[in-house]
Amino acid sequence: MKKQPIKKALKWVFALLGLYILFAAVTFVFEPLLSHPASKNPSLSFTQASQPYSEQVLCVDDNTDALLWRLRVIESAQDEIIFSTFQLNGDNSGMDMMAALKHAADRGVKVKMLIDGGLGFFPLQTSDAFKALATTENVEIQFYNLISLLTPWKGNYRLHDKYLAADDQVYILGGRNTMDLFLGNYQEVQNTDRDMVVYNTAPNPGSSIMQLRNYFSQIWQEPTNRKITYRRSNAVEKAAQNLDERYHALHQTYPEAFTAADWRTETLPVKEIRFLSNPIPAQNKEPQLWRSLHNIMQTGHHITIQTPYVICSDEMYAGLSDLTAGGKRVEILTNAVENGANPWGCTDYLNEKKNILGTGAEIYEYAREHSLHTKTVLIDDNISLVGSFNMDMRSAYLDTEIMLYIDSPEINALLRQGMEQDMDYSNHVLPDGTSVPGPHFERPPFGPAKQLLYNLLRILIRPIRHLL
Repeated sequence: MKKQPIKKALKWVFALLGLYILFAAVTFVFEPLLSHPASKNPSLSFTQASQPYSEQVLCVDDNTDALLWRLRVIESAQDEIIFSTFQLNGDNSGMDMMAALKHAADRGVKVKMLIDGGLGFFPLQTSDAFKALATTENVEIQFYNLISLLTPWKGNYRLHDKYLAADDQVYILGGRNTMDLFLGNYQEVQNTDRDMVVYNTAPNPGSSIMQLRNYFSQIWQEPTNRKITYRRSNAVEKAAQNLDERYHALHQTYPEAFTAADWRTETLPVKEIRFLSNPIPAQNKEPQLWRSLHNIMQTGHHITIQTPYVICSDEMYAGLSDLTAGGKRVEILTNAVENGANPWGCTDYLNEKKNILGTGAEIYEYAREHSLHTKTVLIDDNISLVGSFNMDMRSAYLDTEIMLYIDSPEINALLRQGMEQDMDYSNHVLPDGTSVPGPHFERPPFGPAKQLLYNLLRILIRPIRHLL
């Protein structure tokens, strides 16, 4: 007889749990559509321009070089390091970064780290190495918009920035997460991506590094940020020792990362750099960065967009159509469905390919060994835009995003040369739907299991594509 109240209580518990899950799912999906509407007024989010030739730039496309330059930036710091990332994993490259950051803190450098509170948070909670870093003197770590059961709809709004800066002198910014998929040569499966190393040759309050630091200061103060406190257990103490040992081993593995960098000779002078960003609060955003990019694209005649996937809103489609209607040539270099690492982006492309072509844009479907994760826009022969912004609605309306505007014919030519090589490994699709395979293009296999999955996802994603 005593079991009846228990069964009744369990029924109530499961009923309430089911209602909560339904409430969380509904609010998560629809809150971005119902919250404050984006303004229709165009905006150009240029910061104050830097003085000509006060900053110099180096492009980093190789994953191993990307890790080496991060280590060099950390080693160069004398006073403060700021570091922001969407993901930091406890894998090999993540451990390399944590070891270098801990050593910098041990020698008196202030280290401030801002990590996304979604995918960036959960893997780190089982990492004793991360806890060792977090409990090191001179280290402060915050998580942006930590996912909460009390506000499930807030889970949409993520920190997607990726940059690392040392003092007021040098920073590296791009699209790479801090993990083996993007850094080092620790695994066979990798994504291709791009960073820009920026060196400030002289003190200048209008420089892009000062704009980046001001941006970091603002987002560091966001009320949704959380600092998590960890205990210094025996396991954490041991992990701290392992990080110290790993740091010294890095000198043997990557000796070039610990040679003093001659920033001036290893980077190229540019005419101008501007720092562009989205709004930073964890809420539905006016598409400030997309509108800035669109306005900049309006100034050119030949626009090439390199993006892992294309998931456009009506406004984004209209923006592309405006460009081609004005006589501009718009090319989009993106992953072939068979080659893409993001099933959501690939599936939406299958649904939306005709709409993309309907804007008058040309598409290059890229298929090579590694999936493309690079976010770059080239305009004519002088303007380059590089950063974290994917050509999707999540980047436009939900996440923090940053891009660098670089006016330099030399950098533009270097990036365009790389894009043209990628186009040779692509299927060129014209606005009328006809296609011309590049000289090195080979259609990757697309097995029946993957086809079945994508056909199912093509139906399932339609009501939620604004979250992708």
